[in-house]
Amino acid sequence: MNQNLLTAMQAELKRSFKHLHVPGHPKLYFLSYLVKDVQQQIITSKFGALDKNEPRRKRICYVDARVGDSKYDQLLHGGLKDNQSDVESHDILKLPVEDSVDGLRFFFWRLTDAKYREAVQMYHEKKSQDICFQNQNMQLDATTPIEITTQNLEQKALLNLEKSVDKDHWIALTKQTSKVFQQFPDVKNSYVEFSAQMITKTFVSSEGHIIRWQEPLFGLSTYYWFHSDASDLDGTLSHFYLRPEELPTSDQLCEQILKRMAKVKKIDLAPRMSSFSGPVLLSSKASGLLLHEVLGHRLEGSRLLSDEEGGTFKDRIGDSIIHDKISLYDDPTLDKYGEHSLLGHYQFDDEGQKPERTTLVTDGVLKNFLSTRTPFKEKDHRSNGHARAQSFERPISRMANLIIETKNGLEWQELKQKLVEEIKEQEVSFGMIIYEVEGGETGTESYDFQAYLGQITIAAKVYPDGREEFVKGVDFVGTPLSSLNSIIEVGNSLEVDNSFCGAESGTIPVSTIAPALLLSDLELQAKDRSKVSQYALPLPWFDQIKK
Repeated sequence: MNQNLLTAMQAELKRSFKHLHVPGHPKLYFLSYLVKDVQQQIITSKFGALDKNEPRRKRICYVDARVGDSKYDQLLHGGLKDNQSDVESHDILKLPVEDSVDGLRFFFWRLTDAKYREAVQMYHEKKSQDICFQNQNMQLDATTPIEITTQNLEQKALLNLEKSVDKDHWIALTKQTSKVFQQFPDVKNSYVEFSAQMITKTFVSSEGHIIRWQEPLFGLSTYYWFHSDASDLDGTLSHFYLRPEELPTSDQLCEQILKRMAKVKKIDLAPRMSSFSGPVLLSSKASGLLLHEVLGHRLEGSRLLSDEEGGTFKDRIGDSIIHDKISLYDDPTLDKYGEHSLLGHYQFDDEGQKPERTTLVTDGVLKNFLSTRTPFKEKDHRSNGHARAQSFERPISRMANLIIETKNGLEWQELKQKLVEEIKEQEVSFGMIIYEVEGGETGTESYDFQAYLGQITIAAKVYPDGREEFVKGVDFVGTPLSSLNSIIEVGNSLEVDNSFCGAESGTIPVSTIAPALLLSDLELQAKDRSKVSQYALPLPWFDQIKK
């Protein structure tokens, strides 16, 4: 344990909690420090040449300073809007990386003072809003007090990132693998990147918490930009795990790249679509993305505390909201599913709470929401340990390891046959299979459209005779309830997708484990087309100009 860091944290927290007060203004009733010591190593190669070899190190601190009392404090809208970058505290959240007690105490003193003054200002603004505006969730905004009977300090040896990373190996691998793109004249840019990250978190609070834990992450990814006369296609092949030995070898990654580029060349010649509405079969990763955007974000309990959120499922506990063959739960305690480690695993959330497996949906019926220490119901509230944030943002309830299980699911070929039957029954010219997706987004606010979008990289038309034809130029879109109601069949094989999710509290690692899904109706819309012209000369190794 870094004793100097802990000494500085405890000393300033104790001093501030006892004495930090401006007469005539509310006092602190809760104070916590979460220090994230982030160590990174980035190695990138392009076309056989090392492009980047960067070690990085930073320390940041999130200070949660609550004023008022546990029944009424400064927090509004469940903390969704508490992520300003134009306040004083945002400019001073970086700690010294050297373990000097005085240097660290200076930092905690300065940051705590700024956060206290910002909290007081927000408290008075909230009070003034009470005069003119109604907020039905106002009484539920404060942090639930908890009783700490022991100090939760785990005396585990810290893992060292440098000892976990063989830089020479990864430099050689990225250089060798990045050469494979030189086979393709239409790949105008590409790279292969290895990334390693170790976040050591230390948490102390005025309630007696003293916790330390680590969150590792290792990645190997490729990017390509395929720019021909007919198409402008880009994409990634990414692998992220908790252990470096799970990453593919150079031969394995090269094989994946060659298979992907074979498909990309077919897509380059494929017809461009503009729109579609009809039966669609989603691969496991595509369905995972859909349920993450359509359902997962709407089951984050912090959203129930904001009058600016749509609250799609706010009063639906006990109601059927999805096909009765589907159940969902989120379990941050799982560090592995099958052969793959899960990025959404952690020992404590960013409020110092131990995470729990949380059942969200059972046989299609809504059971619960993801929660933090901030209550979203009047009675019997408790955190299930899903409060997370990237850096300076307030931790809010976020998905971790979202697992979608099914019963009586079908094999892939059976699902495709069901798709063909649906095409014939609807008497449409074709249906769609979505094989690969890159990412998505959704709107949950009440003032805007309740819709979502998923970015498609590989998709195909399916005709009534079962024949497939690659297409390009579309993404899938829709509204949540209509899409959930369109699910007519489920797969029986679950696939892990380790990736990252962005929301109000920043970008965090998540895992989604999902089956394939068949929908009777899903809408596709045209992508924004690139207007970049071709380069005047070909890539140097394809130059045929006579000297």
